[in-house]
Amino acid sequence: MKTALALLLSVPVAFAADKPRIDISKIPLPVPRKVDFTREVYPIFKESCFSCHGPEKQKGKYRMDTREGAFKVTDDYGPAIKAGRSEESAIIHMVCDLIDEMLMPPPSDKPGQSEKLTAEQIGILRAWIDQGAEWPAGPIQEVVRPVTFTADVQPIFAAACASCHSGASAKGAFSVDTAEAVLRGGSGYGKVITPGNPAKSALMTIIAGKDEDLPSPEKHTLPAKQAAVIEKWIAQGAK
Repeated sequence: MKTALALLLSVPVAFAADKPRIDISKIPLPVPRKVDFTREVYPIFKESCFSCHGPEKQKGKYRMDTREGAFKVTDDYGPAIKAGRSEESAIIHMVCDLIDEMLMPPPSDKPGQSEKLTAEQIGILRAWIDQGAEWPAGPIQEVVRPVTFTADVQPIFAAACASCHSGASAKGAFSVDTAEAVLRGGSGYGKVITPGNPAKSALMTIIAGKDEDLPSPEKHTLPAKQAAVIEKWIAQGAK
């Protein structure tokens, strides 16, 4: 017959067996610097999480736009955010796809609508949690991050457009190699960007796949998130 102590010790073991096993070696490292919640963490939550876990919808009864909601301790996965221990925080396990069928943001059949967090973004979240997961009291004063050509726009063009629009042989003499080249436009369209005004920028119509003057307009379509980055870049002056 088991002793009372043995029975007590068996309880946490039983519960632990029900928890998903996490391979923390697959988690990207924290970024090696101090992280600012307002400027770096909150924008990730807003862009990638609020559509399902924000003020209007709370899937799984989990809400991320408030500190109280974001730090919820779940029955199945433990604390969503464990200050000082990012490797033990369920939110990190989920964004790293380490729990079966619990990848966050969840996959979508609509390109660009639900994209996995990058290693850099996960590193930012990890560093914030490891540094104490500080969440300022009161409403969050949102910061508009400048969108730059080099950091944000050029990688999109390089992956999606450079095969046809790069170097001296760029089609239509339209090159995406530099911001100056993009702003200069090409021989067929002329200038396709009006800095500060996306609505008057022909490029937005092109990357939406709606320019009927092109032989195959749909081939120029970019995912919605990428188009949104370019739109912000133009709106901020295309610098």
